[in-house]
Amino acid sequence: MKIKRFDFNFRPLQVDISFTTSGSIPNRQNYDAATGEYTPDFTLTPLIIQPEVSVIDKDEVLQAGRVNQSLTNIAWYEIDNGTRTLIAAANENYEMTTSGSNAGRIKVKRNATVNTVLTLEFNAQYVDPRTNQIHTIQKTYPVYCDNATVGFPELFLDAADQTLYNPLVHEDTQIVKASLKLGGNEVLAARRIFVWEKYRSDGSWTQVGTDETLDYDVTVANDGLSVTVDRSKMGSELYLRCRAKYDVYGNPASVTLTDGSPSKVISFIRRIPKFEFDIAGVPTNIPEIVSIAPNASIWDVNGPIDNPERELLPLWYVATNKASGSLSYTQVGHGVSPVLPTKAMSQQYGAVFGLDVKDCGPTCAMEDSDGKVFTDSDGKILLFK
Repeated sequence: MKIKRFDFNFRPLQVDISFTTSGSIPNRQNYDAATGEYTPDFTLTPLIIQPEVSVIDKDEVLQAGRVNQSLTNIAWYEIDNGTRTLIAAANENYEMTTSGSNAGRIKVKRNATVNTVLTLEFNAQYVDPRTNQIHTIQKTYPVYCDNATVGFPELFLDAADQTLYNPLVHEDTQIVKASLKLGGNEVLAARRIFVWEKYRSDGSWTQVGTDETLDYDVTVANDGLSVTVDRSKMGSELYLRCRAKYDVYGNPASVTLTDGSPSKVISFIRRIPKFEFDIAGVPTNIPEIVSIAPNASIWDVNGPIDNPERELLPLWYVATNKASGSLSYTQVGHGVSPVLPTKAMSQQYGAVFGLDVKDCGPTCAMEDSDGKVFTDSDGKILLFK
């Protein structure tokens, strides 16, 4: 008996996480030293933080959406003044939900320290039911406490917390501008400096430009007020953080950035929505000709996709038709408008042509097994798709 093994080759599962708060209680408090009161007071009305964990399966085996009910090994850590402590179930300052659709939810029943950031770190695991691969999920959530008497500036970015980039229709570049406000008014330029940082693969945040080789997708303006993100070169996702050095006396360069510094984190996610395709431009019957020239018709909910080959690869197949049994397909071409040979046609049963359209994937740098980025002979980084 001869055998042939077939293996499933699933594309990596995309796991996303974000946070929402329940009710009207925000993650920023004010403390009035004159009255000794917090607004809001989490000991009276807890802050409820809900992690929202979702998955996207590009093979469409799994249904896209929220998977909190399937999370395991849920844990929260408290990072206060640089000390990271596991939040135990018996800790009266917190209340956690570890199962059901709201798994991962935490109620914060303590107040943060004035003018510092109480950082809560969420940890969980999700098992990909297709491959049994374990995905480790980790994300931090800051809780602020401002001194209502002195005032504390707040940093804003003119971009959404999460931007979905569809390379088929969106512009490749996006400019993100920063703003620092105090009491609703813009802080004087002499009192603040913006520092832009990228999230690295090792889990650290470092300033843009620190790694000249891998920072090809983000450019900081000369005045530091904005960055230009080339989303076509960022890979599948990019996380960007902006922090501000602020000094009321006009010497921001002397300020050391801490977890309490004004900051804002945004993300860019490459995602091509579901599209449809079909074969067009072929005759009903094929006479004695050696080739045909079909067209790949590709569209989404907005209509025909312009220049689909920028991100999509049409693949053409042919199989000699027969009276019964399964057909054996062979790839014979690629592209939107190929010329395909007809030599596989049976004089009695004809042939069957097939079309499949694949996402070419993001453009990004690649590393070898030693972690070295591929470059050319001049040391210029090479980008692959």
